[in-house]
Amino acid sequence: MMDIRPYDPARDDLAEIVALVHRAFAEYRGVLKPESGALSETVESLAKRLEKNRLFLAEEVGKFRGAVFATRKGDAVYLDRLSVDPEARGRGIAKRLIEVVERHARETGAVRVTLGVRLALSQNISFFQRLGFVETGRQAHAGFYAPTSMDMEKRFIQ
Repeated sequence: MMDIRPYDPARDDLAEIVALVHRAFAEYRGVLKPESGALSETVESLAKRLEKNRLFLAEEVGKFRGAVFATRKGDAVYLDRLSVDPEARGRGIAKRLIEVVERHARETGAVRVTLGVRLALSQNISFFQRLGFVETGRQAHAGFYAPTSMDMEKRFIQ
């Protein structure tokens, strides 16, 4: 049975979460320009992220299957580093993690969830669109002149 829950520093090993993030983003190594920052995450960088971010985990029989960060930014919660173990894909874990972030956003008074997705990842863009996210803009990473990522949001009905 899959358990979706907040990170608990008393029981959750950041090294295991880093390994999950690396497995989830490994397929993009050499594909994305610039390379995804997820591939350079460390225990120290995740610990720093946790100072200002919430982390939600998908756990199954003691093994992390998914993770996502949620950061309050103004009237929004920013969804970041959505990671699903390649061995567990196709089982709705990403959707469930996004739903948890949406619930967290509503509970904390946010009016929308925002995220960034690489333009090269058309399947990911389509996935977010199916969940109700719409494009709000495009950005170019440092050193690039053309856009490399898309900003998306999902607003809540007031």
